[in-house]
Amino acid sequence: MLVDFLNDYYQANLKSIHDVAGNQHLIGNSKVFHGPLFVKIFKEKAMFYAEQHVNQFYYPDVYLDSVIFEDKYVVTLRNRELSDVDNQEMTAERAHEYGELLGSFHEKVTGNVSVKNDKRPLSQLLTYRVAQLKESLYYKNAQQVLKLLRPDFDKVNLEYEQLPKVVLHGDFSVRNIMEFEGKNILIDFERAHVGTNYQDFIKFFYNEVRDVKLRNEFLNGYELEHSFEIPSSDLQRCLLFLCALDISHYNVTHSGGKFGDMASNMIATIRDGDAVLKL
Repeated sequence: MLVDFLNDYYQANLKSIHDVAGNQHLIGNSKVFHGPLFVKIFKEKAMFYAEQHVNQFYYPDVYLDSVIFEDKYVVTLRNRELSDVDNQEMTAERAHEYGELLGSFHEKVTGNVSVKNDKRPLSQLLTYRVAQLKESLYYKNAQQVLKLLRPDFDKVNLEYEQLPKVVLHGDFSVRNIMEFEGKNILIDFERAHVGTNYQDFIKFFYNEVRDVKLRNEFLNGYELEHSFEIPSSDLQRCLLFLCALDISHYNVTHSGGKFGDMASNMIATIRDGDAVLKL
């Protein structure tokens, strides 16, 4: 029914192209907007609003419309000819460019878009995220790590509260960087939320940029656009744990094994006392 409604509403011929993380994507030409559309259909309201608000501000020439239809949430964008970059070798120059790209994003959107801003102390957020895994295979190890980190919570809560906050991309990765008209651009903002900028580096460094020299090239590029303060080792461990919990929750609620063993490996490094990303 929704696709039929959208085809009528946009005078379009929309067709489903793939289903990513439970979100359906459509493409097709619209007589209303006189061109090709890229339509993202969400089940979760928070993801819909993040995608909508970031695109409205960050890509006003690409954002077209939003629709709420029963329990589905729709963001409609102009469809662009994008090229993947994830098959390209990670060179120093490319790492530097990606750093500039993320730094520019943080600089531009922070303070200008409305996204989720959970203001609970970090320790409360970690405890809540562990509880969400109670019926999963991740729960026992997550409980052990939570107990391991608990003695640091008072100082970590204070440091995290005092660090500057930005609007995070929320899933910064090479797969969410595309090339458009000779430039690198970011896509997919449904997981955007407020946090400290280091949080956007974690998965990228942990999974895609392991070389310390490349990480520093990335940071050199980033700091051309936005300032960066390295968190203490105690806070880094807690933020890595938060990232691992988010990935674990994703793996529990979505099929396909998108992140493989990344969450389990992150938790193992925390338990082994080696949870600080080398810079």
